[in-house]
Amino acid sequence: MPRHSNSLVESHTVAEIDLSAFRSNVLALRERVDKSIFLAVIKTNAYGHGIVPIAMEAVKAGANRLGVTTVEEGALLRESGIHVPIHVLSTITTDQADDLVYYHLIASISSERTAKAISTSAVKQNRDAIVHLKINTGLHRFGIEPEQAIDFCHLTYHLPNLYWEGIYTHFSNADEGDWDTTEDQFHLFCETVKTLEGKGFYFSLKHVGASTIAIERKDMHLDMVRPGIALFGYQPDIRQKKLISLKPVMKLKTELVHIRLLPANSKVGYGGDYITNDIENIAILPIGHGDGYKRRLSNNGYVLVRGQRVKIVGTIALDQTFINVTNIPGVQEGDEVILIGNQGSEQISARDVANWINSNVDEVLASLMNRIRRIYIS
Repeated sequence: MPRHSNSLVESHTVAEIDLSAFRSNVLALRERVDKSIFLAVIKTNAYGHGIVPIAMEAVKAGANRLGVTTVEEGALLRESGIHVPIHVLSTITTDQADDLVYYHLIASISSERTAKAISTSAVKQNRDAIVHLKINTGLHRFGIEPEQAIDFCHLTYHLPNLYWEGIYTHFSNADEGDWDTTEDQFHLFCETVKTLEGKGFYFSLKHVGASTIAIERKDMHLDMVRPGIALFGYQPDIRQKKLISLKPVMKLKTELVHIRLLPANSKVGYGGDYITNDIENIAILPIGHGDGYKRRLSNNGYVLVRGQRVKIVGTIALDQTFINVTNIPGVQEGDEVILIGNQGSEQISARDVANWINSNVDEVLASLMNRIRRIYIS
């Protein structure tokens, strides 16, 4: 017979979320934003940190609005009692229009088809739907082409039950510090807005900036800014560390579940692409790429054990990772292992992990799956 309990069996691997660090980051960014509206981007499960607790903390810390990727994320926040304006920053499919209107979510408009679907749904529900027009200035993901903006507004601006509150764009090269390209895109956006206003199409909120713009370019803050990854303690580029101090919010930790003493020339893991050089202590961690711990870290990354950096060896499996603990005195099963965070005087950041796999912090954090338990501390 199974044993029943009021609590779930606890997993070995935990993401510890420091809400006080998150709050500190919101306040630091809020101070730089000054008088502009502060939209906290908590898309993709708050970059892996857990969208509902982070949303609540963001609002308590002074975020005026929230940004998500999907209607489902927005609906979850509404069902969880979040009442501030919520922007769906990606495009939606037409069959999501009813839910978007029902949950009072703010849509990004990049097509006539989407605008008409939302208008139809708003009329049907006898509600007004707030929408923001997106302009493509060079990222070429979503957005109306500037030269098509006037014709687009003639077709959609006066659709029933749509309130065109805002107009915005998203830069392609700001994080890289390519200011020539970014300034060209900014000027193209501003000229497009000016042209539209000249034709009688007005938008009360104009916004272009994410984390980098919030940190570096006050002249581009406009009416609203949309910081994302910076909320979680990571500047988009290391050049910004001297401009703003941020605190990493997540600590990812697990424990040694098994240690094997292997002789020299033992092939370890799938494919045997790590071979022991001598007698080696090889330990197993209960985390793998099924948890979002990237397979590209195979033979190519480190964790912390007893305050020391320890090499990942062999191929990371779906559920396990091998590490070499040969040089760690007193190591034993049950020892805490830090994958992201501090232990003693050593630290491994999400940026370190990103560098090892030639990626960015967003991927490292947002990829962590829900089967990793989140614990929230203040």
